[in-house]
Amino acid sequence: MVVEKLTDVWNRARIPTCRKDHAINKLELLYNQWTTLKKHKDRESNLHVAQENDFCSKMKNLFDIAHADALTIIRIQEDCDFLLAQREPGRRGYMGPVDTELAEKEEWKNLEVGGRAKTSG
Repeated sequence: MVVEKLTDVWNRARIPTCRKDHAINKLELLYNQWTTLKKHKDRESNLHVAQENDFCSKMKNLFDIAHADALTIIRIQEDCDFLLAQREPGRRGYMGPVDTELAEKEEWKNLEVGGRAKTSG
């Protein structure tokens, strides 16, 4: 369910995502890392502290499920810039409301394609 919600957010941002099973595996790895750290939470060794810090830094940054070739697949430069901004530490930038200009263009395009299909048949 988490991966489905996350995929929905990435789709609204028009960023291609990896396969669902890959995203689930990535999430399960994070969960397993967390449970291991939780089991040994009272340890104060240098290794354990380093592992905790590594996990905390992963959690502060984006859970990235973008397709491996997303930057080459995306055709709109603004979308590429958004993905790169999201991959920066601290996630500079955010998604705003619906891009009404783009939505209107797509609606017109869909009407044109739909109209042609009806008249050609």
